[in-house]
Amino acid sequence: MTARSLDGWPRWLAALLMGLLLILALLIASWFLRACAPVEPSTSLTMHETPAPPPPEAPPDPTPILKASLDDAEADGKKLAAELAALEGDIRKKVALCKPVEPPKPVEPPKPPPIAKAPPPPPLPADRWASRDLGMLQGCWRLGHDTQGSIGIGGRSERCAVKAGRICFGANGGGERQSTAVCPATGTITCAAPITARFGNDNTLGTTQPAVRCNPGQANWTGPPNSLTCRRVSDTLALCRDRLNFEYEFRRE
Repeated sequence: MTARSLDGWPRWLAALLMGLLLILALLIASWFLRACAPVEPSTSLTMHETPAPPPPEAPPDPTPILKASLDDAEADGKKLAAELAALEGDIRKKVALCKPVEPPKPVEPPKPPPIAKAPPPPPLPADRWASRDLGMLQGCWRLGHDTQGSIGIGGRSERCAVKAGRICFGANGGGERQSTAVCPATGTITCAAPITARFGNDNTLGTTQPAVRCNPGQANWTGPPNSLTCRRVSDTLALCRDRLNFEYEFRRE
């Protein structure tokens, strides 16, 4: 081997080493790239057939247990109903034995003895009638009763229902006499006339009144025929007659 060949050996060895290093670097880079690159999953499957499991055991029948529970519940219900009926009967007996306590009655204060009222004086006392006291006539009196009568109205006569008359006196024997009649065609007729009372020497009471026009105006109430002569019968009654011989009861209203 010559000296020139010895001088070229290190260069060749260096080139070989560089080539080996380059190859190693490529292998390392390829491994890194392979490790980082996504790998498709393997789709190969292996199936192993296993024997089917045995069927599960049938559950126990709950009917007997439920029936027994239902029978126990019915028995308990009957027992409770019997106890309730017994308690209700006991309560009714105790209520029947208990009497409600009556509250004490309030004590009423003693009532004052009734004051005896003096009877009202009679309207027609005998002594005042005998002394011709016109003051006893003060007030209103009822004359006669309701009746039927014929009344002349405007030149014709009509059968009407005549109400009981009314006389009201003042203290001196002066007053007013009123008469009312209800007629089918004319309607209600009202008459009012001033009246004067005087006692006569024969122990009678006489009244006089003038003729007046009634309402409605077709009817007139004549004067002298309606004058009255009254005789005392009792402390409460006198009988009066007019000049047409009609009789009227004279009573206090």
